[in-house]
Amino acid sequence: MNHQQKIGTQPSASSDGIQKLRRRLADLEAERDSYAQLFAHAPVGYFILSREGRIRAVNLMGAGMLGEPVDALPGRDFAHFVAADAEPGFADFLRRVFAEPLKQTYRLRLARPRSAPRHVRIEALADLGNDQCRAVLVDISEKQRAEQALAESEYNLAKAQAMTHVGSWSFDPATGEVQASAELLRILRLRPEETTQEAFARVVHPEDYDNVLAHLRMGVEQGKSYEIEHRLLFDDGRVHWVYSIVEPSLNIAGQVIKLYGTTQDITQRKQAEVDLRNKTNELQTIFDSIGDGIMVYDSDGRVQHHNLISPRLFPHQSLPGKSCREIFHPEAVREPEQCPVEKALKGERVDTSLVHAAEGLRPRYLEITATPIRDALGEENRALVFLRDVSEKRLQEMHLIQTEKMSSIGVLATGIAHEINNPLTSVAGCAEALLRRFRDEPTLKEHDHLDVFPHYLEVIVRESYRCKDIINHLLSFGRKSDGSAVLVDVNLVLLEILELLRYQSTFRKIRILTDLGTDLPRVSGDPSGLRQVFMNLLVNACQAIEDQGVVDVRSARADDDRIRVVIRDTGSGMAQQIRDRIWEPFFTTKDVGQGVGLGLALSYNIVKRHGGEIQLDSRIGEGSQFTVLLPIKPEGRS
Repeated sequence: MNHQQKIGTQPSASSDGIQKLRRRLADLEAERDSYAQLFAHAPVGYFILSREGRIRAVNLMGAGMLGEPVDALPGRDFAHFVAADAEPGFADFLRRVFAEPLKQTYRLRLARPRSAPRHVRIEALADLGNDQCRAVLVDISEKQRAEQALAESEYNLAKAQAMTHVGSWSFDPATGEVQASAELLRILRLRPEETTQEAFARVVHPEDYDNVLAHLRMGVEQGKSYEIEHRLLFDDGRVHWVYSIVEPSLNIAGQVIKLYGTTQDITQRKQAEVDLRNKTNELQTIFDSIGDGIMVYDSDGRVQHHNLISPRLFPHQSLPGKSCREIFHPEAVREPEQCPVEKALKGERVDTSLVHAAEGLRPRYLEITATPIRDALGEENRALVFLRDVSEKRLQEMHLIQTEKMSSIGVLATGIAHEINNPLTSVAGCAEALLRRFRDEPTLKEHDHLDVFPHYLEVIVRESYRCKDIINHLLSFGRKSDGSAVLVDVNLVLLEILELLRYQSTFRKIRILTDLGTDLPRVSGDPSGLRQVFMNLLVNACQAIEDQGVVDVRSARADDDRIRVVIRDTGSGMAQQIRDRIWEPFFTTKDVGQGVGLGLALSYNIVKRHGGEIQLDSRIGEGSQFTVLLPIKPEGRS
């Protein structure tokens, strides 16, 4: 009778173990495929670079950015694809990546010989203990993400074995007799004559021996079944992992008469788990280094995973377990025709946009890409969603459109002013001619129907010339500069601007005080540019006052070399965070259509171009004060 016949096999236990193994392997395979799908569908270029900048690995999107096949890139110098003027900066960036344990970001231009240059943002993080870094390239030269799916990841995780060999054994506590199948002896590397407790104990790893013995005693003394994983240490120093399922056999008195067990060599599975953890850490690094928000939705449309960016965009809606309804269709439970997640779960790739308006905050504009993650068993899909915040870009586009509209209106207004000026000249001329007729012929005033005509004509002449003055001021302000520097009387420029503002109905409740210094020397500059500076500052001062208030305009000598113009308002003032950004182009606290955020930025540049300075002093509730310092023309100094 052989060993198998002595102890018999445990078909049910073995079958259960195999089924559990299959399920665990399927779970491992599904999790690996999940990360592989994430990598495959990430719309970014992924590189592994050596310390010297040589390409060790690259995905298809990265190769496409460089304009070369994937298999032609390993070993090549990444700097070869960088534009000549960006090479020094890239070299310094690569040095910082390996010098600092933080993710580094840099913008550069790629030079591709057969196509147009491409601007990209590269983000890289050095591997701890490795002489390489992992880099992500994001195309920032195109308005929208490329609509092609990324090819399969170059990293193909190995599948676990569909079946493993399982050995069976039995142990008699009363006699200490051990019986084992031939497969178990192969796993333990024992000969048939070594089927003893001592031989079995000898191959158990010393660090796991106490744990194995404690479980065995529990099975014998308490009659409890158990499962255990532990290591084997062989004479050649190799370590294997095994997984055992143990069931006690009890007599009628409830005493353990035998322990039956199955033992499976899970070394490959353990190694696969280690590899998977390493790969998981690697892919998680990639996951978190991408600058867009990323979320993975399960087959029910609920958040499974997210990267570090998603909570910044949606702090509550991106939490695990939250439904896609929270972001994409809060009014309806399901919206299969519009929801990008629900479309992706049906196997469709979706590129769309979203405007998210949270209460009390400005609208946020997002570009959405949803891609299906197909289940390894072909049963249920999940959805991979990328969210890119393009609010700043969209607002800049709207501001530029508004700027173009305002520019067109300005050109139109100037043309209309020219057209109105000529008829006004005719009206004034005719009225003056009639007044001369009345003065030359006094008898006309004696006529009952004509006695009030001289008064009416004087009003017509006066108001016509008043209109002409307004139009002349408007034409002077809107006249394009030829860029040449002339001697400019700053007081005269201020008076012209104040004259224009005097006719603005929206500012009639605002009292404007002036204290313009006498005998101020002229400055050398562009009159049109200085008009624009003071117009912007005065309009902003008036707009800062909601109802009634005072705008104080003063000019004086600052010192021997400069003159000073101070424009102060009694408005609401500005907080520190507003003052820090007040000179940035396109930054504005006004609603879209009320201001484009260019006035102060242009004013700052104009003053700097004149060699001057512009200063701001503002406090909440106390108003704001702008001070412009302009250098005096050398000939004008006293």
